[in-house]
This record gives sequence, C-alpha cells and structure tokens, in this order.
Amino acid sequence: MQNEIRQAVGLSPELEDRTFDMQGEAFELLEEKKYNEAEQKIKEAWGLLPEPKFNTSCSHTILCDLIEILTTVGKHEEATPILADWTKDIETCGYRIFETTPFILSGENFLYLNEVEKAKEQFYKSAKYGATKRDFSDKPLFYFDVAKKKLMDNNEILILFKKEVLENSKKKVTVEYLSEEICDQIEELSEKGNEYFEEENYQEAINIWEKALTKIPNPQNYYSESQWLETSIGDAFFHIGEHIKAFEHFQNAKNNIEGNAYENPFIMLRLGQTFLEKNNNEEAKEFLLRAYMFEGTEIFSEEDEKYFKFLNENIDLKKHST
Repeated sequence: MQNEIRQAVGLSPELEDRTFDMQGEAFELLEEKKYNEAEQKIKEAWGLLPEPKFNTSCSHTILCDLIEILTTVGKHEEATPILADWTKDIETCGYRIFETTPFILSGENFLYLNEVEKAKEQFYKSAKYGATKRDFSDKPLFYFDVAKKKLMDNNEILILFKKEVLENSKKKVTVEYLSEEICDQIEELSEKGNEYFEEENYQEAINIWEKALTKIPNPQNYYSESQWLETSIGDAFFHIGEHIKAFEHFQNAKNNIEGNAYENPFIMLRLGQTFLEKNNNEEAKEFLLRAYMFEGTEIFSEEDEKYFKFLNENIDLKKHST
C-alpha cells in the first residue's frame, strides 16, 4: 500500500455543507475579533466529523482552520496534541505520504513554543515527504530553508521567527484596549490574591487571580497583565504540588507576546522545575540552566535542593558561571 494514495472517507452532502458553513462562520467571528466564539465554532465543526476523523473529505480544511484559530488566540499547547495525532495518522496509515501541510504547521507550532529542535524535526519530515517551496508559499521563506537544512542554527532561527512571525502577528491582531475601570478591577483582584498568597491560602489566591484573568479579553497572550497573572496562578499551583497545572500556566506566561519570559529568571526556574516533575529532563536542564545563568545559585536558595542537585549533576556549571 505504500505506493497507493489513501482515499478520504466521504461525508454526506448535508454534513459537508454544514461543516463548510461553520468554517465560514468561524472566520467571520475571527475577523470581528470574537475570538472565543470563533474557537468554539471551529471546534464544533471538528466535533461533527465521524471516525476516522483525520481522514474524511472535510478533515484537512477543518484541521487547518482549527490550528490557525488556536494559533491566533495563542493556544499553542492545545494545538500540539492535535497536530501530533494528525501527523501520526498520516505516518502510520500505511499509504504513500503526500500531505505535508500538517508537518509544516507542527514545525511552526513548536517554534511558537520555542522548541526549535522539535520544529526542525517536523520541517525535515515535510521535506522528506516531498514538500516543495510552493508548499511553504504562505509561510516565511526561512521555514523552507530550515526544511532543506540550509538554516540550522537555533538562535538564528529564533531571531528570524521573532522578526518575521511574532512581530508581524502582533501587528495583524487588533487587541482590545483595557479600560481604566478594567485595569483597576484587575489590580484590586491581584492585590487581594497577593494577600491570600502571603497567608499561604493558595487555593483562594488562585480563585481570585483566575477571576482577574477573566477580565482580560482574548487573545490574552497579547496583554502584559495576563503574563503576571498566569505566573502567579502557576506559582500558587506549584506551592500546593499541582505541578501539571502549574506547568500549563507557566507555559501560558512563556507564550505571552508582550513580555519576554526568557528574560524572567523566575519563569525560567518554575518551567525547569515543572519539566523535571514531568520527567522531561532535557527541557528541565535547559530552563533550570537559564535561571541559573541569570542569578546563579541564589535563585535556588529557597527551593527544594533536588532541583539544583539535578542541574549540577547534569550540567558543567563552571562553564556557565555568572
């Protein structure tokens, strides 16, 4: 079967028309800056597809739209497993692979998450399966250079991504101005959450900060206020041992457009710690080292000794002394 092309499962004309209309509605909502409604509409269309969900006559277009909308609202973590399932379905179906778009989208998604090696792997796969420059026509030109291994330096890739993608996407998305009243409400709730946090009433602090976060419209990753709140909520979850939830919020903080999380040693520290709790040692080393390079051993002084011990045992810190 490896030389045969897999045929998509046909849907009824009624279902095809319905999902097509929903896709159109989703993008109308997106253009109107109604991000929550757009996201829910495209997810509703995806939910209507029967099994095999990744191989129907409407799967490709709905998935492309779903990933685009999730990207627009900054939900790159949510897009990751969808893309992983999509590419896995293609690679394990037993038929000839000719569909390269999912690998390109997956590579781009990993760049949003600053996971350059994983991004490169996906771009390489797209080239392996026959992607040409035309397949990258609606993407930055350097993506194709990465796919063809003409551009391999991780730092250079990130610099280009920031310049050609992040800065441009910020211009494209019109964010709603936070009124003085909303800002005052966020500040009041933030201070109230701080009081609960200082009293070690972490769950109540989380509740208050989550309420403050709802005051910020989508896409929230375009507001500096959301980075602080995501960081605070993540820290509270970390203190009560909810490391998975903590990780999710620190990832949201990292993905914020307004603030460069890579210049924030505390976010780097907590990401490293939560990666370690998730048994992702490679990522743990990277982020713990970033925290160490900012503040040395001092940043670990009030943390469980296992985190610095892990870093010291796996990295030659003499080469990275501040």
